Amino acid sequence: MKRYSRRAFTWMLGGALAAGCGLSGTGGRSITFRMGLRTALASGETTVGEFTTDTGWRVTLTSARLVLGPIYLFEKASPLQPQALLRRLGDVLLPTAHAHEGDFFSGGRVLGEWDREVVFDLLADAGQARVLGRSPGIAGLARSLSLLLQPPSSALGAEADVMQGRSLFLEGVAAQAAVRVPFRVAMDFPPPVELQRVDFVPIEVDLDDEGLFVLEPQPHRWFTGARFDRLTVPADGTPVDVGTDTQVYRALSVNVRRFDAFTGAWEPAA
Repeated sequence: MKRYSRRAFTWMLGGALAAGCGLSGTGGRSITFRMGLRTALASGETTVGEFTTDTGWRVTLTSARLVLGPIYLFEKASPLQPQALLRRLGDVLLPTAHAHEGDFFSGGRVLGEWDREVVFDLLADAGQARVLGRSPGIAGLARSLSLLLQPPSSALGAEADVMQGRSLFLEGVAAQAAVRVPFRVAMDFPPPVELQRVDFVPIEVDLDDEGLFVLEPQPHRWFTGARFDRLTVPADGTPVDVGTDTQVYRALSVNVRRFDAFTGAWEPAA
């Protein structure tokens, strides 16, 4: 199986916006839109970073930072969506030719991109979108996205200092009945790029000039299956450093890279 570096991955996808499957040739109307970030609320919650897990733990995050990007918006639906699965079955029964499909996530044309990394504080801005800047794109319906999670690179400069070389940092408290578990997690997503990608994220946004696309991390989904009762709290009550050998770390490592760990929303221009 071919392996791509982060730079090669970015070049191949970003190049689609300027190549035959992008703004020229078979491409549609070129647009400029804004790209942003906002932490998603868990269902029934009113405060970012507070949620109840499927295992019954009430989690309150007190610090949460993540290095993410680039971000790419594709025209094709995620193959994990029901309608896409039906189409894939039809392709098996009645095969047809598909242009511009690569060895990684074959999402068709790239309709929009943010080609840089960013350090995102998930608890900042109280649910308001952080606008990163303006992005080139193609008008049309984007049905899926892909992004990278990675250690901070030198391109981030001083912005990366807060991450201390890590990809993800979470701190908070998990409580269940009379049990209280303060915790701290520092996580890396090192190469190869196959282990840094989050693919197949379903979206349905109609990209157009001057609108805002908001990528929404969903931290309440990252803790699915996490068993905080398997962590040992220090006698002095300080946070547990969640190590790589723990069940909670393994659950997070898998869940943060799942297709449902993120979502996206579109806000048309006023």
